[in-house]
Amino acid sequence: MHILAIEVSNPGAVAEHAPSGSGPGVALGLMRAGGVEVMGVEPVRPSARGGHDDDLMPAIDRLFKRAGVDPRGGSLGRVAVSIGPGGYTSVRVACAAGKLIAEACGARCVGVPSAGVVVEFIPPDARTGSVAVALAGKNDSAWVQVFADGTTHGDGRLMVAGDFPSLARDGVRILVADRFLPAPMRAAAAAAGLEIQEPVFDAAACLRLGARLPGVDPVELVPIYPREPDAVTLWRARKTKG
Repeated sequence: MHILAIEVSNPGAVAEHAPSGSGPGVALGLMRAGGVEVMGVEPVRPSARGGHDDDLMPAIDRLFKRAGVDPRGGSLGRVAVSIGPGGYTSVRVACAAGKLIAEACGARCVGVPSAGVVVEFIPPDARTGSVAVALAGKNDSAWVQVFADGTTHGDGRLMVAGDFPSLARDGVRILVADRFLPAPMRAAAAAAGLEIQEPVFDAAACLRLGARLPGVDPVELVPIYPREPDAVTLWRARKTKG
Protein backbone atom coordinates (compact mmCIF):
# COMPACT_ATOMS: atom_id res chain seq x y z
CA MET A 1 0.00 0.00 0.00
CA HIS A 2 1.30 3.45 -0.93
CA ILE A 3 1.11 6.54 1.27
CA LEU A 4 1.29 10.16 0.11
CA ALA A 5 2.40 12.90 2.50
CA ILE A 6 1.75 16.62 2.10
CA GLU A 7 3.85 19.07 4.14
CA VAL A 8 3.22 22.72 3.25
CA SER A 9 2.03 23.84 6.67
CA ASN A 10 4.59 26.55 7.43
CA PRO A 11 6.10 27.82 4.16
CA GLY A 12 7.24 31.06 5.79
CA ALA A 13 9.15 29.28 8.55
CA VAL A 14 11.82 27.44 6.57
CA ALA A 15 14.88 27.10 8.79
CA GLU A 16 17.91 29.16 7.72
CA HIS A 17 20.20 26.15 8.05
CA ALA A 18 17.67 23.52 6.92
CA PRO A 19 19.14 20.56 5.00
CA SER A 20 18.86 20.65 1.23
CA GLY A 21 15.57 19.18 0.07
CA SER A 22 13.58 20.08 3.18
CA GLY A 23 10.85 22.70 3.21
CA PRO A 24 7.42 22.65 1.55
CA GLY A 25 7.05 19.37 -0.32
CA VAL A 26 5.29 16.08 -0.85
CA ALA A 27 6.57 12.53 -0.36
CA LEU A 28 5.50 9.10 -1.54
CA GLY A 29 6.19 5.88 0.31
CA LEU A 30 5.43 2.18 0.33
CA MET A 31 4.08 0.84 3.61
CA ARG A 32 5.53 -2.46 4.76
CA ALA A 33 5.19 -4.58 7.90
CA GLY A 34 8.34 -3.04 9.38
CA GLY A 35 7.57 0.57 8.52
CA VAL A 36 7.55 2.69 5.40
CA GLU A 37 10.00 2.92 2.49
CA VAL A 38 10.41 6.44 1.13
CA MET A 39 10.10 6.25 -2.65
CA GLY A 40 10.56 9.91 -3.45
CA VAL A 41 10.22 13.51 -2.31
CA GLU A 42 9.18 16.44 -4.50
CA PRO A 43 9.52 20.11 -3.48
CA VAL A 44 6.52 22.40 -3.80
CA ARG A 45 7.83 25.51 -5.50
CA PRO A 46 6.77 29.04 -4.54
CA SER A 47 4.89 31.07 -7.11
CA ALA A 48 5.77 34.60 -8.20
CA ARG A 49 3.50 35.96 -5.45
CA GLY A 50 5.34 33.91 -2.83
CA GLY A 51 2.78 31.21 -2.02
CA HIS A 52 3.13 27.47 -2.61
CA ASP A 53 -0.53 26.69 -3.27
CA ASP A 54 -0.32 26.90 -7.07
CA ASP A 55 2.34 24.19 -7.29
CA LEU A 56 0.92 21.68 -4.80
CA MET A 57 -1.11 19.56 -7.21
CA PRO A 58 1.52 19.77 -9.99
CA ALA A 59 4.17 18.65 -7.46
CA ILE A 60 2.04 15.64 -6.51
CA ASP A 61 1.62 14.79 -10.18
CA ARG A 62 5.40 15.05 -10.74
CA LEU A 63 6.03 12.81 -7.74
CA PHE A 64 3.72 10.02 -8.87
CA LYS A 65 5.04 10.13 -12.42
CA ARG A 66 8.66 10.01 -11.27
CA ALA A 67 7.87 7.04 -9.03
CA GLY A 68 5.94 5.26 -11.79
CA VAL A 69 2.85 4.93 -9.59
CA ASP A 70 -0.72 5.51 -10.79
CA PRO A 71 -2.72 6.86 -7.82
CA ARG A 72 -5.92 5.68 -9.52
CA GLY A 73 -4.65 2.09 -9.64
CA GLY A 74 -5.97 1.25 -6.19
CA SER A 75 -2.61 1.06 -4.38
CA LEU A 76 -2.85 4.46 -2.64
CA GLY A 77 -4.18 3.64 0.81
CA ARG A 78 -3.27 6.73 2.83
CA VAL A 79 -2.90 10.48 2.38
CA ALA A 80 -1.06 12.06 5.31
CA VAL A 81 -1.40 15.83 5.69
CA SER A 82 0.55 18.12 8.00
CA ILE A 83 -2.45 19.91 9.54
CA GLY A 84 -0.80 22.72 11.48
CA PRO A 85 -0.68 24.94 13.31
CA GLY A 86 0.68 26.87 10.38
CA GLY A 87 -0.29 29.32 7.69
CA TYR A 88 -4.07 29.66 7.53
CA THR A 89 -4.25 29.31 3.75
CA SER A 90 -1.51 26.68 3.58
CA VAL A 91 -3.14 24.17 5.91
CA ARG A 92 -6.59 24.74 4.38
CA VAL A 93 -5.31 24.10 0.87
CA ALA A 94 -3.32 21.05 2.02
CA CYS A 95 -6.35 19.55 3.77
CA ALA A 96 -8.61 20.23 0.78
CA ALA A 97 -6.10 18.62 -1.59
CA GLY A 98 -5.63 15.64 0.72
CA LYS A 99 -9.37 15.08 1.01
CA LEU A 100 -9.87 15.37 -2.74
CA ILE A 101 -7.14 12.83 -3.53
CA ALA A 102 -8.27 10.42 -0.82
CA GLU A 103 -11.90 10.54 -1.93
CA ALA A 104 -10.93 10.05 -5.59
CA CYS A 105 -8.64 7.10 -4.82
CA GLY A 106 -10.59 5.43 -2.02
CA ALA A 107 -7.85 6.16 0.52
CA ARG A 108 -7.89 7.12 4.18
CA CYS A 109 -6.58 10.44 5.46
CA VAL A 110 -4.12 10.91 8.29
CA GLY A 111 -3.98 14.21 10.15
CA VAL A 112 -0.35 14.73 11.17
CA PRO A 113 0.27 17.55 13.67
CA SER A 114 2.96 19.80 12.25
CA ALA A 115 4.73 19.84 15.62
CA GLY A 116 5.01 16.06 15.33
CA VAL A 117 6.63 16.43 11.92
CA VAL A 118 9.23 18.73 13.46
CA VAL A 119 10.04 16.25 16.26
CA GLU A 120 10.10 13.30 13.85
CA PHE A 121 12.87 15.06 11.90
CA ILE A 122 15.09 15.36 14.99
CA PRO A 123 17.38 12.30 15.36
CA PRO A 124 16.35 10.26 18.44
CA ASP A 125 19.80 10.59 20.02
CA ALA A 126 19.53 14.39 19.78
CA ARG A 127 16.35 14.57 21.88
CA THR A 128 17.70 15.24 25.35
CA GLY A 129 14.76 14.95 27.73
CA SER A 130 11.42 16.25 26.55
CA VAL A 131 11.07 18.53 23.53
CA ALA A 132 8.61 21.41 23.18
CA VAL A 133 7.59 22.80 19.81
CA ALA A 134 6.28 26.36 19.55
CA LEU A 135 4.37 27.31 16.41
CA ALA A 136 1.99 30.06 15.27
CA GLY A 137 3.67 32.77 17.34
CA LYS A 138 1.66 35.98 17.33
CA ASN A 139 1.48 39.05 19.57
CA ASP A 140 2.46 37.66 23.00
CA SER A 141 1.60 33.96 22.61
CA ALA A 142 2.43 30.81 20.67
CA TRP A 143 0.93 27.33 20.36
CA VAL A 144 3.17 24.89 22.24
CA GLN A 145 3.13 21.09 22.35
CA VAL A 146 5.42 18.89 24.43
CA PHE A 147 6.85 15.56 23.27
CA ALA A 148 8.50 12.90 25.44
CA ASP A 149 10.41 10.12 23.69
CA GLY A 150 9.02 11.31 20.37
CA THR A 151 5.37 10.98 21.38
CA THR A 152 2.96 13.71 22.43
CA HIS A 153 2.78 14.47 26.13
CA GLY A 154 -0.60 16.14 26.52
CA ASP A 155 -2.41 18.39 24.08
CA GLY A 156 -0.92 21.49 22.54
CA ARG A 157 -2.15 24.86 23.81
CA LEU A 158 -1.49 28.57 23.61
CA MET A 159 1.21 29.71 26.01
CA VAL A 160 2.79 33.02 27.01
CA ALA A 161 6.28 33.82 28.26
CA GLY A 162 5.31 33.18 31.89
CA ASP A 163 4.56 29.53 31.08
CA PHE A 164 8.11 28.65 30.01
CA PRO A 165 9.67 28.15 33.47
CA SER A 166 7.12 25.38 34.10
CA LEU A 167 8.25 23.65 30.90
CA ALA A 168 11.81 23.54 32.22
CA ARG A 169 10.61 22.19 35.57
CA ASP A 170 8.75 19.44 33.71
CA GLY A 171 11.95 18.26 32.03
CA VAL A 172 11.85 20.13 28.72
CA ARG A 173 15.38 20.87 27.52
CA ILE A 174 14.85 21.78 23.86
CA LEU A 175 12.42 24.35 22.49
CA VAL A 176 11.94 24.19 18.74
CA ALA A 177 10.64 27.55 17.56
CA ASP A 178 10.65 29.49 14.31
CA ARG A 179 11.50 33.14 13.75
CA PHE A 180 7.91 34.16 14.56
CA LEU A 181 8.26 33.30 18.26
CA PRO A 182 7.51 36.57 20.14
CA ALA A 183 10.60 38.21 21.61
CA PRO A 184 9.37 38.00 25.25
CA MET A 185 8.84 34.24 24.85
CA ARG A 186 12.27 33.80 23.29
CA ALA A 187 13.87 35.69 26.19
CA ALA A 188 11.89 33.68 28.76
CA ALA A 189 12.94 30.41 27.12
CA ALA A 190 16.60 31.40 27.24
CA ALA A 191 16.28 32.49 30.88
CA ALA A 192 14.71 29.11 31.72
CA GLY A 193 17.71 27.33 30.20
CA LEU A 194 15.92 25.96 27.17
CA GLU A 195 18.01 25.32 24.07
CA ILE A 196 16.24 26.96 21.13
CA GLN A 197 16.42 25.22 17.75
CA GLU A 198 14.88 26.03 14.39
CA PRO A 199 12.13 23.71 13.14
CA VAL A 200 12.43 21.70 9.93
CA PHE A 201 9.17 20.84 8.18
CA ASP A 202 10.12 17.81 6.14
CA ALA A 203 7.79 15.84 3.84
CA ALA A 204 9.61 12.54 4.47
CA ALA A 205 9.21 13.04 8.25
CA CYS A 206 5.50 13.66 7.69
CA LEU A 207 5.40 10.44 5.67
CA ARG A 208 7.06 8.36 8.40
CA LEU A 209 4.81 9.73 11.12
CA GLY A 210 1.72 9.43 8.93
CA ALA A 211 2.43 5.73 8.45
CA ARG A 212 2.21 5.20 12.23
CA LEU A 213 -0.83 7.30 13.07
CA PRO A 214 -4.42 6.08 12.63
CA GLY A 215 -6.29 6.91 9.44
CA VAL A 216 -9.66 8.67 9.32
CA ASP A 217 -12.41 9.20 6.79
CA PRO A 218 -11.46 12.16 4.57
CA VAL A 219 -14.40 14.19 5.87
CA GLU A 220 -12.85 14.07 9.36
CA LEU A 221 -9.57 15.69 8.30
CA VAL A 222 -9.45 19.21 9.75
CA PRO A 223 -6.65 21.73 10.35
CA ILE A 224 -5.38 22.71 13.79
CA TYR A 225 -6.17 26.39 14.38
CA PRO A 226 -4.73 27.70 17.67
CA ARG A 227 -6.75 30.90 17.37
CA GLU A 228 -9.84 32.05 15.58
CA PRO A 229 -8.75 32.96 12.02
CA ASP A 230 -8.36 36.71 11.41
CA ALA A 231 -10.90 36.55 8.58
CA VAL A 232 -13.51 35.18 10.98
CA THR A 233 -12.67 37.77 13.65
CA LEU A 234 -13.01 40.61 11.13
CA TRP A 235 -16.27 39.19 9.79
CA ARG A 236 -17.65 38.91 13.32
CA ALA A 237 -16.64 42.48 14.13
CA ARG A 238 -18.26 43.86 10.95
CA LYS A 239 -21.41 41.87 11.62
CA THR A 240 -21.63 43.25 15.16
CA LYS A 241 -21.22 46.83 13.91
CA GLY A 242 -23.90 46.25 11.29
